Amino acid sequence: MSDLTYCTILATNYLPKALALAESLAEHHPDAELVVLLVDCANDSDLPSIDHAELPGVRLVSTAFLGLPQSEIDHLAMIYDLVEFATAIKPLAFKRVLETAEQVAYLDPDTYVTAPMEELSKELDASDGGILLTPHFLEPLPEDAPVAQGHLLTVGVYNLGFGAWDRRALDFLDWWWARLKEECLFDYLSGLFVDQKWMDIGSVLFQARSLRHYGYNVSVVNLHERPIGSDDQGLVMLTTGERLRLFHFHAFDADNPTELSTRQIGSTSELRSSSADLDALCREYADRVLRHRAALGEAPAYPYWTDSSGKRISRQLRRAYRLSGHDLPSAFDPCQAAEFAAWRRASWKKKSRELVGDAAKSVRLALPEEYGRLRDRFPKLASSMKSKVVGKSGIWG
Repeated sequence: MSDLTYCTILATNYLPKALALAESLAEHHPDAELVVLLVDCANDSDLPSIDHAELPGVRLVSTAFLGLPQSEIDHLAMIYDLVEFATAIKPLAFKRVLETAEQVAYLDPDTYVTAPMEELSKELDASDGGILLTPHFLEPLPEDAPVAQGHLLTVGVYNLGFGAWDRRALDFLDWWWARLKEECLFDYLSGLFVDQKWMDIGSVLFQARSLRHYGYNVSVVNLHERPIGSDDQGLVMLTTGERLRLFHFHAFDADNPTELSTRQIGSTSELRSSSADLDALCREYADRVLRHRAALGEAPAYPYWTDSSGKRISRQLRRAYRLSGHDLPSAFDPCQAAEFAAWRRASWKKKSRELVGDAAKSVRLALPEEYGRLRDRFPKLASSMKSKVVGKSGIWG
């Protein structure tokens, strides 16, 4: 029985980043185990080969680790895109880890450990519900912040690229999984941002603790409140004197020698050029990612982008499949290819409904007064439209 086990979830194309994370974890926690769950490997025989002598603490596992029947894995991989799938299965993965560990900490594959996370277990012990989370920000946002305060209304209060749970959180993990198995959607119109918006609710219901250490889950969006410097012991937060423990390389391109993130509006190169310590950290991380990428070779294509016949699966088709229930042929089992092809040909009605639902949600949000007048004048039509686009959870999904 171990005290704390770390876990990350990804597709094989992100494995070089996960191994760079593993290296950094081993440097500061040499006895720690990192469970690496590869969502595009259905069985352990599909797992790639890595140098376990170099990274003895890494345990690669397939989706078989989750304990679900393959039909359920196929269903999740069909209704969700890659990011939605990888985030939806977090509660199941954490429960499995907690069968043999007292605590589990999740690290996004693009995070990087820069100092021993010595507060982590004690902070988790101090939580009332066995849940430890990091808010995106710990201070009110200034006018010149890289994102607006309202950004949190879209993506949620917490950044779930990091979090920790212990066995007191098992009921919460069951609650979270009940939401994520059908509603882990990247759908702004429905007020959903994969797993994160659900955590805003769950953190209250199950008494989560916010980690207020400035050195955890530092990223491009909160550097304005957490500038990085150094002393003779390593990297440090200039405003608080706390150690930088965990940096989140969100949308970092190891081939780009100047940018910190590729998803921000405008260039992020000034963030690196204005801080020699941050730039050195970026170069160290990039060197490790590129070294592991060269050793692993080209990553295979994500197998769930296409069905078993090789046809691309669109977002609308995934949503239509989700709305059609569970008793459906698998998109990925060659033995069910003919049945799935027949369902696919007949799915235009469901796809049309999804498009109509998106349009209705857009109208409701963009033209609320006009929608209200329509509802008052044609109540039966409005009721019918709502019943067709409101999901099982009661949201417009």
